[in-house]
Amino acid sequence: MRASVAVLLSGLLLGQSVPYVRTKTDDGSHCLRWPVSSGIRRTLSFVQSAPGDPALGQGAFDAVSRSAQTWEAQLQACGSLDLAEGAHSASRFVGYTQSGQNENLVLFRTELCSDVVPPGDPCHTGATCGNSYDCWDHGATIVGLTTSSYVIATGEVLDADVELNAATATPTIVDSPPCSPGAISTSCVANDVQNATTHELGHFLGLDHSPDPSSTMYATEPLGETSKRVLDSGSKQFVCDVYPAGQASRDCTSSGGGNGNGSGGCSSAGGAVAVGPGLLLLLLALVTRRSRPTGRARA
Repeated sequence: MRASVAVLLSGLLLGQSVPYVRTKTDDGSHCLRWPVSSGIRRTLSFVQSAPGDPALGQGAFDAVSRSAQTWEAQLQACGSLDLAEGAHSASRFVGYTQSGQNENLVLFRTELCSDVVPPGDPCHTGATCGNSYDCWDHGATIVGLTTSSYVIATGEVLDADVELNAATATPTIVDSPPCSPGAISTSCVANDVQNATTHELGHFLGLDHSPDPSSTMYATEPLGETSKRVLDSGSKQFVCDVYPAGQASRDCTSSGGGNGNGSGGCSSAGGAVAVGPGLLLLLLALVTRRSRPTGRARA
């Protein structure tokens, strides 16, 4: 019997401390994590999708790579998982398919779906417009969003993809100065690519939003922020607790602080889709969660 698979969307919005908060399955019985067997160090690959952000060129790809290297440094320090980057991919497909290539993608969406998708297109009801038209379909105030597909019965992640908003946000790669409202450009820090991607790769690994404003996993990104480029102590501890060196990755039942309930500002909506090869009916429970839009931080 094939496993049921769920899809989770976790995002960073424009915009009581706990060490970290883990993302849970929709029924709350497991925590999301990439499967790693005891005694085996796993290499998890991701690829950046080309083209990237046309306004930033190669610099956008480099910023994403630096974000991955930040997490890899912590995984090397105490983890059993490696985050490796492969050659650029031409794929623009976000999500999991049982017969597909299922690359773990990081990609920029440069157009709003509302601008390019015809009103009567069936993708509106199927929530597939982003893939069908290579467009941003997650709300104007969301900077980035991670789609994770996982096995409902175990919480083991099968595929994860990061989308970055280059349609209504202003991705930037400079270190300073912060942009001022009304004077936003790529020559100052608006929505820093490395800042946003470091946050999204936390979702990629199984972290939910933290209520701590100083955390890498805090849900809101103020204009000009770069602090999420650096992992906070709780996010570092997550790596050590969930992907301990030389051991299997850990579900929520394992010891270690911060095994929160995964509610982290996400609401849920979704349904079930059934497909059947021949007489075999395969039921995939497709459940989506999107971060609650708290809005862009303004002066």
